[in-house]
Amino acid sequence: MPRTVFSIPFSKYSGAGNDFAIVAEPDARMMPADALARLICPRTTGVGVDGFILVQRLASDRVAARFFNPDGSEFSTCGNGTRCVARFARHRGLTPASSMDVETAGGVVRAVLREEGVALDFELDARIEGTLSVPVGGDTADGWRVRIGTPHLVVPIARMPDGDIRPLAEPIRFHPELGPEGTNVDFVARHGRSDATIRTYERGVEGETLACGSGAMAAALVLHRAGLTGETVRLHTRSGEDLRVTLLDAGAAEGSLQRIRLEGPARRIFDGEYPVVG
Repeated sequence: MPRTVFSIPFSKYSGAGNDFAIVAEPDARMMPADALARLICPRTTGVGVDGFILVQRLASDRVAARFFNPDGSEFSTCGNGTRCVARFARHRGLTPASSMDVETAGGVVRAVLREEGVALDFELDARIEGTLSVPVGGDTADGWRVRIGTPHLVVPIARMPDGDIRPLAEPIRFHPELGPEGTNVDFVARHGRSDATIRTYERGVEGETLACGSGAMAAALVLHRAGLTGETVRLHTRSGEDLRVTLLDAGAAEGSLQRIRLEGPARRIFDGEYPVVG
């Protein structure tokens, strides 16, 4: 009969409906982080989250974060996850500060905790790499290839579909011209100069998530570049909550580091212990 070998303390957090299991680094030393992600993320046999985050305290106002998909693959940029990291670090006493630096593989992010949410200031290599004609519902549309830590293909459409986006997204996610890594897929429908709706299919999760921070930033870049929105846009996510993106360097030359602010909710759902059995 399987027996519990050890338990790992974790916290479940939600960033605009994008949910994560977060573990402090000392509590995760019993097994590799990618293996823990594959164990703890599944919705039928694990906690049931979109991703796993490992957090390490570096100083009184500085932490490091690593992000993993449910399949164990690691990725560099996660806007919703980074907001959750800031809340987690404050709640767990890793830092007493209401503002902190979060070190990620995609760069250092400045996080400021507010009563209504968390604001993140990114400075990162965010590039529009061109367009690609893709199939959408029996027709074709121009998707914009964006590299923002992780690859995204942003597809502006006139009207957001109400049902499952998997049949629309999967042919794009695995499009042969995007290479073996594929892409995250973001459908975005604009409502005005400062409002849009976004739905994202995330690789690694292999399904739609209720929100995607890097997808929201990628969509804001595309909408601004196309002349459809200003420097700030509010994106309505599938969860019903909003993300606000401000392009702080909207006029910067292509290929230079971009400063982007992402604001949105981040809340703790519960704390628990995950039993590892052998």
